[in-house]
Amino acid sequence: MKDYFIKEKVDPIISGLCRDIKPITILLITKQGTVISEAGDTKSINTTAMAALTAGMFSATREVAKMVGEQQFSILLQQGEKRHIHISLVTEDAMMIIVFEDYRRIGMVRVEAKKAGTRLIDIAMAEKAKDTDAAFAAHHPSTSTNTNENQDARNKDGKISTPEFKEYALNLIDQIFVTKT
Repeated sequence: MKDYFIKEKVDPIISGLCRDIKPITILLITKQGTVISEAGDTKSINTTAMAALTAGMFSATREVAKMVGEQQFSILLQQGEKRHIHISLVTEDAMMIIVFEDYRRIGMVRVEAKKAGTRLIDIAMAEKAKDTDAAFAAHHPSTSTNTNENQDARNKDGKISTPEFKEYALNLIDQIFVTKT
């Protein structure tokens, strides 16, 4: 799966969350265990190992969720004597790890993590939309000359017209069924 998180756009969100909740460390990782972004004290924690182990733990927890009739659990909380870990699923392919000490702040951690997660999803969706539009234009050069006209029509009222949407959707469906040679 392609990673739609652009480091330059994600880092300020993770850093801002770190400023707001003052945790020890925050990591944004892929479900494969690769670090996308990090903030806070990353010198005292092996972030590569933390990301890989957390990804594995989340995969195992997903299977436990299925056993009890859930598709997955979106938040995991590990409570220690001194330190705690809040892990939240941001997208199907990414999760955020927050390591913090004051357990009384769990409510604030959860609320602020959710807000940051929403902003991260917006970034991923915008990048994915750009990628989809570029792929469509690459596969349909005859329509790419009209892209500016279509974009102008969309920008006037903020919506795409029904005929344009229908054509776009049908072309995407055609792409699914085209046999590559």
